[in-house]
Amino acid sequence: MAHYREPILSYHAAMMPTITAGFLTALMLIGAAPSATAARDGSGDFNFLFGTWRTHYRLLRHRLVNNHDWYSCEGTSVVRPFWNGDANLEDGDLKCDRRYVGGLTLRLYDRATHQWQLWWGTRKLGVVPPDQVGHFDESGVGNFYTPDVQEGKHVIVRFQWTHPDGTPHFEQAFSADNGKTWETNWTTDYERVPETSNGVWNGAKQAGDNGFAFLIGSWRTHYRRLLHPLANDHTWYDCEGVSVVRPFWTGSGNLEDGNIRCPKQTIDSVTLRVYDTSTKQWQLWFGTKTLGLLTPPQLGAFDSHGVGVFIAPDTWHGKHVLVRYRWSTRDGHPYFEQAFSQDHGKSWETNWTTVYDRAS
Repeated sequence: MAHYREPILSYHAAMMPTITAGFLTALMLIGAAPSATAARDGSGDFNFLFGTWRTHYRLLRHRLVNNHDWYSCEGTSVVRPFWNGDANLEDGDLKCDRRYVGGLTLRLYDRATHQWQLWWGTRKLGVVPPDQVGHFDESGVGNFYTPDVQEGKHVIVRFQWTHPDGTPHFEQAFSADNGKTWETNWTTDYERVPETSNGVWNGAKQAGDNGFAFLIGSWRTHYRRLLHPLANDHTWYDCEGVSVVRPFWTGSGNLEDGNIRCPKQTIDSVTLRVYDTSTKQWQLWFGTKTLGLLTPPQLGAFDSHGVGVFIAPDTWHGKHVLVRYRWSTRDGHPYFEQAFSQDHGKSWETNWTTVYDRAS
C-alpha cells in the first residue's frame, strides 16, 4: 500500500452522529454492542455474496411516520473479495423512476473480535461514517448496527443479511426506541448473472474521474519511513511490499489492497478512493486489518501537471497536525509521499515515501 499512519485520535465528530451511553446500552440489550466479541469465526460469512448480480429493491417512501407506501427500483452489483476473503468491496447502482444512485459498501473483518465493519457510500456523498458493526449468528443471520439521525430523530440503524437457499437478501431497518421496535424501510434481493452482463461495472464513464488511472494494476512497492516523525529525527528504514489497485464505478473509484513487510511488522492495508463529481475532489480512506478504516478521509485533487495533493487533520502523539498525501509520477513510476505539518501548512516534514514498480 501507499502509506501507513498511526491510529487517528481526532475522530472528526462533526462527520458522524454522537455515540451516546444510551445507544451503547441499547445495543448491549439486543446483543449487538460494537465492542462485544462474537464467539464464532465469521471470516467467511460474506462468501455467499461474491460475484455479479442483478439487484431488486423495495424502498419505503416515508420513514418513521407509520407510512406503508413502497416503491421499487432495479440495479446491478458486483462483490469482489480481498485479504483472502477477510474483506470485500461491493459497488453497484440503483435505478428508480426519478433518481439514479451509484453505491458502494466496504466490508472489513476483525479476526480479534470476530466482528465486521460495513462502510457504505455513494458517488455523491462519498463514504458515510460511522460504520455498521456486527456479525452473523450460527443460523446464518447477520445483524450490523450504528447510530444515526433521521428527520431530527436519533435512531439505531440495522443492516440485516440472510441468504435463504443461497440467494442474498438484505434489509435496512430503523429503531427510534433503542431497539425495542424496528421499522424496515429498504430491502434488496440479489439475482446472480454472468460476469459479461451489462451493469454499472462497464457502464458510461464519468467526467473528470481519471486522476488515478496511472495507479491501476499490480505492483511491487518500495517504502521508506521516518523512524520518529516530528522529533527532529533523520533515521529512515525500508520496507517492501505488493499491492493491487482495482477500479470501480468505471474509474471514478478504486480500491488498493496490499501487504507491507517491514523489519518489525507486517501490515495488511487498504485504501478506498472515491471521486465526487460535484466538488471535483477525491476522498482517500485508509485502513488496515487491525485498525479498520480510519477517519477522516484525505481530501484533494490533481492539478494540471498530474500532481495530486490530499489533506486531512489528525493528531500525532498528542500534537494536532495536518497530514498531506502527495501523488505524482517519477520516471514513469507512481510515487507517493506522506508529510506532517504542525504550523497549519506553512512547513511540512515528509515521513513516508513509496515507489511503485509494475508487476508482471
